[in-house]
Amino acid sequence: MPLIRAAALAAISLSLAVPGRAQETGPPPAGEEKDAGLGVHELLPGIGKLGAQVGFSLGPSWNPYRVGRGLAAAAYVDLPVLHAPGGKLSYELLVTLSDAESAPFTITDPVAFVANLAAGAPPEAALAGPPLAPFPVRREVRTRLRLLQVSPFGFKYTYGPATARLRPYAAAGVDVVVVITSQTPERDESLLFTGQAPFDDPLIAGLIAQAPELTQLGYPTGQGDLRIGGHVGGGVELRLGASLSLNADYRFTALEGPNARLHALTSTLGVHW
Repeated sequence: MPLIRAAALAAISLSLAVPGRAQETGPPPAGEEKDAGLGVHELLPGIGKLGAQVGFSLGPSWNPYRVGRGLAAAAYVDLPVLHAPGGKLSYELLVTLSDAESAPFTITDPVAFVANLAAGAPPEAALAGPPLAPFPVRREVRTRLRLLQVSPFGFKYTYGPATARLRPYAAAGVDVVVVITSQTPERDESLLFTGQAPFDDPLIAGLIAQAPELTQLGYPTGQGDLRIGGHVGGGVELRLGASLSLNADYRFTALEGPNARLHALTSTLGVHW
């Protein structure tokens, strides 16, 4: 009897111990890549971080139509699409706003010439403008340019593993661009309506100022147009942590038409999730 009792106790102890051990050695935790303390999930390897990014950029721009240097601000969203050789491929939605003012240059205003003729000036005096005729025909102006660039379809390739702190990338996309320009005279030169519309206020297409009633109502002054283009660019991403990075990038945009090239060199704060 003591031998049977001892065998029964041993069997009970073994049956209790086995489930406990099975529980201790259950399924392993979701995979996570780590390197020097940086843990990053990408493309849902362990149902962790998606590998997406939103960024906010600011930097100088060199603008189309020979306007020159200005300031560009941008925001973008990157959504991972698939693993690519050596890295990942993302869909990118990009919105950029550029603002610039040109150096002074000379324009000829044919509407002012016609107005001088209507005021009774002979052709030579009408073309010369003040003081022989009321309105200036040839004058120095500056162009104010506002350019809104929307890229609804683009791709971004990032090279390197998710754990790397420094990763280069390249991007390309199709753009829809709204271009708004106006010309501001350097000096008030009209003998009539000095400093006012139609020829001394900011000019639309370099010809004539907006009606003062529209200005009082808050209508924006400027000539707008819609252009199609495309961009390419690249840069480097420096990961500061699993959810934050600093980027430096360059982007070149080509629009339809002559002298329609935009360059931007920006610094970016990226937020990853």
